[in-house]
Amino acid sequence: MSKRVLSVLMVVAVLLLAACGQRATPTPTPAPVKATLSLDWVPNTNHTGFYVALDKGWYKEQGIDLDIQIPSDPAAALKQVAFGHTEFGVSFQEEVTIARSQDIPVVSLAAIIQHNTSAFASLKEKNITRPKDFEGKTYASYGLPLEQAVIQGLMACDGGDFSKLTFVDVGFDAFPALLGGRVDIAWIFLAWDGVQAQIKGYELNTIPLYGSCVPDYYTPVVIAGEKTIQEKPDLVRRFMAATARGYEYAIAHPSEAAEILLKYAPESDPELIRHSQEWLSPRYKADAPKWGVQKAETWRAFGDWMKTNGLITGDFDPDKAFTNEFLP
Repeated sequence: MSKRVLSVLMVVAVLLLAACGQRATPTPTPAPVKATLSLDWVPNTNHTGFYVALDKGWYKEQGIDLDIQIPSDPAAALKQVAFGHTEFGVSFQEEVTIARSQDIPVVSLAAIIQHNTSAFASLKEKNITRPKDFEGKTYASYGLPLEQAVIQGLMACDGGDFSKLTFVDVGFDAFPALLGGRVDIAWIFLAWDGVQAQIKGYELNTIPLYGSCVPDYYTPVVIAGEKTIQEKPDLVRRFMAATARGYEYAIAHPSEAAEILLKYAPESDPELIRHSQEWLSPRYKADAPKWGVQKAETWRAFGDWMKTNGLITGDFDPDKAFTNEFLP
């Protein structure tokens, strides 16, 4: 080996040692983006997917530091989202339809439950088995305009006379009023009140809204404001990726999902949560190709029905009320 070659090799060796001695500068991890989700009510099995995603760290994986807020008013979430105070919320198709008809810029991002799971319930001994049987009975009213239109439509389809039904204003105590015998009929959610009645040993007759002559509609839905969608589309996409993952997991693992929800809602009745989750998990997606998908026809048909029944007066464009764009 010549002296020249030896010198070159020594220089290369020195350079390699120097390179090995240098440490790579670590790439700083970006801080998670803070975002807020406003629920429509206290945590329940409608919300399980959010808490599963939160507990599993899937929002953090998406770079989101999510704060889940519980409002005192079920309608507060839509207002918070509409005014831009929170990025995301839980609302209902009827609320979004009314809002859109009044040019309030909120958009539904996903259907939490694929079909309406509410029903008109009565104690079995009342022998109320069809809408026509509502004649001469009392109904526990929440005081919402939607109730009269829905019940009147149901009774008319069955040849009943709506004027023979008496509304009793009970606020949000409809289910206790039903079990306590203060009224004959109440509008309940089968996944919650229906399950609770079974646990307590009450036998109910129920008339589900889904499959009746009143159009099916999504309740509840995940919403965001148009401004959030326009200015933070990546945040919306990442939020929905984690949320969809949470609901898909709750569909596949209802027992574990119920225990996760109980961690975040320790004041809830564990037996009710577990039974409700078993009932509801397969209904999140039902016959949809994946969780959260919404159909234009569902928005159009129910919007037309609300317009026909005087529940909205302004123009309603169903194509602006919802989007499937952000579902993974």
